[in-house]
Amino acid sequence: MLSVENLTLRSAQGPVLRGVSLTARAGETLAVVGASGSGKTTLALAVLGHLRPGITLGGGRVRVAGHDTLPEPHPQLRGRTVAYLGQDAGSTLNPYRRLARTLSTASGTRGEHPVAALLHRVGLPAALAGRRPAELSGGQQQRAALAAALARDPRLLVLDEPTSALDPAARDEVRAELARVRAAGVGLLWITHDLSSIDGLADRIVVLDDGRIVEDAPAERVLTAPASRAAAALVTAASAAAGRPPRESGGTPLLHVEGLTARRGTRQVLHNVGLTVHPGRCLAVTGASGSGKTTLARCLAGLHPPAAGTVLLDGRPLPGRAHKRRTADRAAVQLVPQSPAETLHPAQTVHDALRRPLRVLRGMRDAQEIDEEIERLLALVRLPAGLARRLPGRLSGGQRQRVALARALAAGPRVLLCDEMTSALDSVTQESVLGLVRQLCEEQSLGVLVITHDPRVVRRIADDEVALTDGELARRPRVPAGQAR
Repeated sequence: MLSVENLTLRSAQGPVLRGVSLTARAGETLAVVGASGSGKTTLALAVLGHLRPGITLGGGRVRVAGHDTLPEPHPQLRGRTVAYLGQDAGSTLNPYRRLARTLSTASGTRGEHPVAALLHRVGLPAALAGRRPAELSGGQQQRAALAAALARDPRLLVLDEPTSALDPAARDEVRAELARVRAAGVGLLWITHDLSSIDGLADRIVVLDDGRIVEDAPAERVLTAPASRAAAALVTAASAAAGRPPRESGGTPLLHVEGLTARRGTRQVLHNVGLTVHPGRCLAVTGASGSGKTTLARCLAGLHPPAAGTVLLDGRPLPGRAHKRRTADRAAVQLVPQSPAETLHPAQTVHDALRRPLRVLRGMRDAQEIDEEIERLLALVRLPAGLARRLPGRLSGGQRQRVALARALAAGPRVLLCDEMTSALDSVTQESVLGLVRQLCEEQSLGVLVITHDPRVVRRIADDEVALTDGELARRPRVPAGQAR
């Protein structure tokens, strides 16, 4: 079904893929894993016959169902033979279209029943058909994009991190649907950094490291006895206990929220929410997709005006809209969004993205000082200085997420709001970034609020936990590492 022979892809900085060769039989599930920047997404796009700007074919070939995909794919290839679900699923949905129209177009049919059936396949209620993407949570957007990918029953489904933005319940639903797709004989090329997402579903695992295949073996062997250093690092990071003993709360509240209520259109999504973030402590906000977690983070950052309630910083009320806040207050509360596209302009280099908060929020003017600070920020999030001149489109999903974190840190915040900030990161990089945020929290008395659906993130970084259910907040006991919830 799929054959990749000695594929070499290059960018101006050098090879991105180096002589990659692999095959996948009809109906087989092949997982491609590796650290951020290893070439996973570039390989997935090549299977579809797409090369990102700046990427050129250096040699080799890719064939799907007997047809070459490079340099140009067969006209009937996409959609019917092979379909794709991208890493940032929300960006694949037209922001001005309701889901019903998007899914009708994807399936080539009209009527309410086909749309409802597609939504049901990915665990979404038919009532969402009338909504636009902005009215959905990140997890709901990802499932809607998956429904569009399945619309024409492709023979090969290319999945780039299909479960990364989903809460545990939704993740299980999508995995169950993909298991049914697999059982029906559809091949899956599954790009992921989350080894747990492919456990029990992948037949084989290919491990990429710096554009090369360093391991290709049955899934069970890679997960239990990895032969390569890159695979061993992923397995070790994924299985780490990643927990800390709870710490006692103390100190004057840094950020305090009272009676926060918020709406999206006529729908109320937050109801009388109250919480407190202390300096040097991390508060995790958990909940299912659509429970209001992202809306809460945007309200605190001044990007979504609340209908009622108060947000206090050092005991002072903050205006509901960011542009009405003082410069120092805007700098003090920074958001790392779930999708880096909300922070990074596609036509601005990483250098430009980091320079703006340094100038606007921290008042830096000296060019050399700015360059040195940008280099320090990139090093802080484990990125090489050479990435500063790249556009976001030439970065991996994990690299873009780390740049978004660096941009938030450039403001010199006192409160960091992290909305699923590690959902696009491989397990090794996730552990590194969470460790960094925890270190900043403790050493710089940074107050951190983490929005997450991943209990592993809670165990790794949080001092306290609250759960959102249908817009209402309930405190949960902090569970020490190694104990079940």
